[in-house]
Amino acid sequence: MRLRHLVKPTRTAVWALVPAVALLLVLSACGSSGSGGSSDAGANPPGSGDASGVVRVVAAENFWGDIVGQIGGDHVRVDSIISDPNTDPHEYESSAKDAVAIAGARLVVVNGLGYDSFMDGLLKASPNPSRTVLSVQQVLGITGADANPHVWYDTAQLPRVASAIAAALSRLDAANAAAFAANARAFDASLAPITAVIDTIRAKYAGTKIAYTERVPGYLVRAAGLVLGVPAGFAQAVESGTDPSPKDTAAFDDAIRTRAVKVLLYNGQVTDPQTDQIKALAARDGIPLVAVTETLPATDKDFQAWQLRQARELLAALGG
Repeated sequence: MRLRHLVKPTRTAVWALVPAVALLLVLSACGSSGSGGSSDAGANPPGSGDASGVVRVVAAENFWGDIVGQIGGDHVRVDSIISDPNTDPHEYESSAKDAVAIAGARLVVVNGLGYDSFMDGLLKASPNPSRTVLSVQQVLGITGADANPHVWYDTAQLPRVASAIAAALSRLDAANAAAFAANARAFDASLAPITAVIDTIRAKYAGTKIAYTERVPGYLVRAAGLVLGVPAGFAQAVESGTDPSPKDTAAFDDAIRTRAVKVLLYNGQVTDPQTDQIKALAARDGIPLVAVTETLPATDKDFQAWQLRQARELLAALGG
């Protein structure tokens, strides 16, 4: 069982507040003459921004929020619910503040695949027929009970997401559709350095066995032509907050001790005694460690810088 960094209010206590907060926000918006936008469908018909001239957007995670901000530019105001690097997204519990943000949003971007299921309750607590909800899972057409939810590591698919975001913003703010389309194309072009590093890894190290404690970098590993050299069940168990089987744990430890894997990638956001033990074992046996995170760190200026840095760190570890 994983140890969580933060202790949050119980789910019952939080959800008791959400409907009331959402209702208060709507009542306040109806009686206010301020410059902030309202989530009321009559106040903001489809095809327009809010009263301040921008489209209010809520992203479940800050990496999607960063991408929306790049595509929307000055024409959007983006709030990201999960942005704290000490928060495990799999265990996040919503707050009244989140409910306020959702109630005022014209566009909501979610990851899907069960990764941010807390958003379902927030959206239901504040219904708005004029609000657009964009699910990355639906955009990419990913199905299956065991699908890896960390789809933002699949760089090759991100232009499809960028295009869908630009289209959604254009429907809400048709006057700036050309700007959204141009920004989406610029975002696509900015992924080239990341792709180049991935291609270099594939050219030099395709077929090399690596290990990871969670599936966070799974799409990156696959794109780079690397092979998982430990039981897949171990990572899925850790990711779901359960103990890996003794058989999988023994096989993982053996792969480290015998240096059957070249690099160990681990989730840098989660504290877990078992994975900490594996990291210590790898460090002792001289296997390079590469930390990957689920949330865009404040130390990286944007999504592209974050993913490029991690890809370069993986390349360097393989070379080491």
